[in-house]
Amino acid sequence: MVTLYRPDPRNLRLQRYCAQPACRRASKAVSQRRWLAKAANRDYFRGAEHVERVRAWRADHPGYWRHASGTLQEHSLVQVTETTKKSASLAPSPSQDLSGAQPLVL
Repeated sequence: MVTLYRPDPRNLRLQRYCAQPACRRASKAVSQRRWLAKAANRDYFRGAEHVERVRAWRADHPGYWRHASGTLQEHSLVQVTETTKKSASLAPSPSQDLSGAQPLVL
């Protein structure tokens, strides 16, 4: 099924799929098939030299997959503010509200 979509203005000429999850999965599948179809990439994940390449990368990047929170950002601490009763004493009294009023002239 073909559905019209508005492409991203920064990528007008190259965008072939919309941003919906189903379209993104289809785009990924086509991209992977195209990559694997190249002769140089067919054995990319096979062979002893590739096993060593992955082992060396893992040794250089220990704990890459072990982020506890799932993000690289630290959690911010919530700051507790004290509420004091001084703010209630700063509220103007009703008599002060009337002191600035102009007298009614008939």
